[in-house]
Amino acid sequence: MTQAPRPTTAAPPALRLVLDIAPGQHLLACLPPASTLQALEGDIALGFGPLVCGQVLHVGRQTLAAGQAFTQDAGAPTTWVRLHNPSHRPVRAVLTEAVPQPTGLAQAWGWLKARWHAAGASEARASGEVGAAH
Repeated sequence: MTQAPRPTTAAPPALRLVLDIAPGQHLLACLPPASTLQALEGDIALGFGPLVCGQVLHVGRQTLAAGQAFTQDAGAPTTWVRLHNPSHRPVRAVLTEAVPQPTGLAQAWGWLKARWHAAGASEARASGEVGAAH
């Protein structure tokens, strides 16, 4: 007797957040690993560095012109970045976060569940039970 295939869940889409930054305004953004920040309109000044009392102490600076993107390495830690609009007109950016990957613990749990279900199914076949659901 064959079992109906289990429905598979589609991978969730990446999270996209559009940021509108007014002239002279700055925002504090969290860039998780494998995320991308792209300037859509205008120039955005990025400030990197340690976060102390809600302020980024500027260690490194970079400017993104319209159309340019900054991508956080997949193996890098989550980073706080200060986004600043130095111009006199609004700028727009989009922050795209990668789909979260299962952690080692989640992968181990999935492996254990698969082994448990496989053992239960083989036990049911050995005992002669038909259509046993586990």
